[in-house]
This record gives sequence, structure tokens and C-alpha cells, in this order.
Amino acid sequence: MLSFDAPTHTYTVNGRTVPSVTARIAAAGLLGPAASFYTAHGAARGQRVHLACRHLDEGTDITLPTGEWGYLRSYERWRDAMRPRWTALEEPHYSATYKTAGTADRLGVLQGPVVVDLKTGGATRWHGIQLACYDLLHEDLAPRERRRLVLHLSPDGRMAQSVECHDAHDYLLALELLEGHTDGPNRPDDRACPAGIDGQP
Repeated sequence: MLSFDAPTHTYTVNGRTVPSVTARIAAAGLLGPAASFYTAHGAARGQRVHLACRHLDEGTDITLPTGEWGYLRSYERWRDAMRPRWTALEEPHYSATYKTAGTADRLGVLQGPVVVDLKTGGATRWHGIQLACYDLLHEDLAPRERRRLVLHLSPDGRMAQSVECHDAHDYLLALELLEGHTDGPNRPDDRACPAGIDGQP
């Protein structure tokens, strides 16, 4: 039985705390300079925008501060233009193989299987590794059958920009992390996909 406590970003399986994807990345020191840009305000904003985007996809009521509606419009314009078919919306998932949990923002189909992460913050280089971890946690498909997309939401409502992660090396690093090798012997390089920190697990 998997449980997720959002305020503490803690996953438990049958009452036992298990590491998250982001915790494994942080423990390996792969966040690099991006960690210095993390703020409680940015994390809270990211959580609100993620929830609003999920409610938009679910067709339920949306609540956002006035200054954050642009992020939602940015996502909506991308979604309406690209017409993805989502199969999972921010559903916590645990892999018994890797003894790790995580929450991919979106799983679905967009010209083939895809895993998507929404970002409202600045750019960093470890995101391709994060998405590779999410792909590996979901063992319904072979690794790399899913495309990995980062969706950068714009605060002014312009259509979100998607960046696809292609670097196969991300999977080697992801496997090291998920198998518990968190001493950080490797670092993502400039080929890795950019992303922001939104306080997501």
C-alpha cells in the first residue's frame, strides 16, 4: 500500500518510508547550482499551478491567485494544440524493483508513449535524469519507449514550450541512482535536458 504525504513530500509503503526520485537525485549531488534557486515561495507556486493544471484536465473547479493564471493558460494552449491523451495525472507510483517512489506529472500518448513534467521555475540540467527515473519506475513499457518531455509554462500565458530529452546517458545515471549508488560519481552535462525546480517530489 503506497501513501504520499504532500506537505512533507514523503512516500511510505506499508508504513515504511521509501526514497523518492528527487531525494535520490539530491543525495547524489546532481542538483548542482539549481538547489540554490529553490525557495518555499517557488515550491508553493509550483504546487498550486500543478494542481490547477490537473483540475483543468479533470474538468473540476480551479483556484489560483490572480498572478498565476498565466501559467494555466500556457498549459491549456499547449494541451489544446497538441491534444495529448493522458493516462495518468500526477499519480504517485512505487517500484518494488528499485524500492523508490515518484510522481510523474503526466503519462500518456503524444505521437507514441510519453512522460511529461511541468515546470514553472528556471532551468537546470538534471531533468532528463529525473524523467528517465520516472520512465524506469513505470515498468509497463521497456525503458526508452516513452518520449521524455519537459513542458515549460509561461507566466504571461504564452503557449508552453516543450523540450524533449534525448540523451541515453540519462538512463545510465538514473539506473545508478535507483540502484542506490548515490555517491554522485557522474554529473549531467550540457547534453542533458533543462528544467526547473518546482518543489515536486
